[in-house]
Amino acid sequence: MDVYVWGTQEAEPMAETLPALAMRVLREVREFDSINCALGVTDFFGIRDGVLVEFQYADPGGLQVRFSDGLREGRAWSVAHAFLWLVTRQTQVAEAVLLGGDDGSLRFRHGRITRAATWFSDELS
Repeated sequence: MDVYVWGTQEAEPMAETLPALAMRVLREVREFDSINCALGVTDFFGIRDGVLVEFQYADPGGLQVRFSDGLREGRAWSVAHAFLWLVTRQTQVAEAVLLGGDDGSLRFRHGRITRAATWFSDELS
């Protein structure tokens, strides 16, 4: 599962960076079992509740947070969905998309989370 997060243009100069915001949101729910720093192109990775979490940040491109199943199948979807819901409650977040999973993709925009249309979807026509 991948969650992409983009910040607002109106964010205060002293506001948290997107990676710091994502880390705080994840830690508020449950602390990481293991934390490490950069690995290859990944800026950060850690294990949380049996799920591998990886951050990649590109300014101004936004933040990619990848959740991969570890111990239990389907756990990454639950953690990614909870992360999307919590991170989009922060004022610095303008838009976010959760991609992957059997339940389809989700998109946060204009203060709402909705099902995301895909390029091959009938919803686009």
